[in-house]
Amino acid sequence: MIKKGLMLLLTITLMGCATVMRDSSQIIPIQANIDNVDIEITNSDGAVVYTGKTPTTVWLKTAKKGYFSPEKYYVKASKNGYVTQYTTIDWHISNWYWFGNFVFGFIAGWFFVDPLTGKMYYLDDIATIQMPKS
Repeated sequence: MIKKGLMLLLTITLMGCATVMRDSSQIIPIQANIDNVDIEITNSDGAVVYTGKTPTTVWLKTAKKGYFSPEKYYVKASKNGYVTQYTTIDWHISNWYWFGNFVFGFIAGWFFVDPLTGKMYYLDDIATIQMPKS
């Protein structure tokens, strides 16, 4: 009985609220004011992670590997007869990270678990591109 109680206590103290409540990747819709815009998405390291046309949805990771390392994406949109546009898909910190770990006292979640898993981050919900005619 004591052994089970200690295991439960250890499990609870090693959890992070954002890790339990969020995923490490996210589906992001990409849209433009016109259809069939060529898009290229690169991550913060400059690697191309997606090429395609609008409208589309992409599955993107919220964090790079490493401690406290959120991911940010850059979208290049182009189409003949239109001005090439650039936008970002930026990261944010989940309220589960701030308030959940504070309220429940998960110090390990605040400083270790959530930052290592990257689940404390989320990305913009949508990327919308306005393509002006050239």
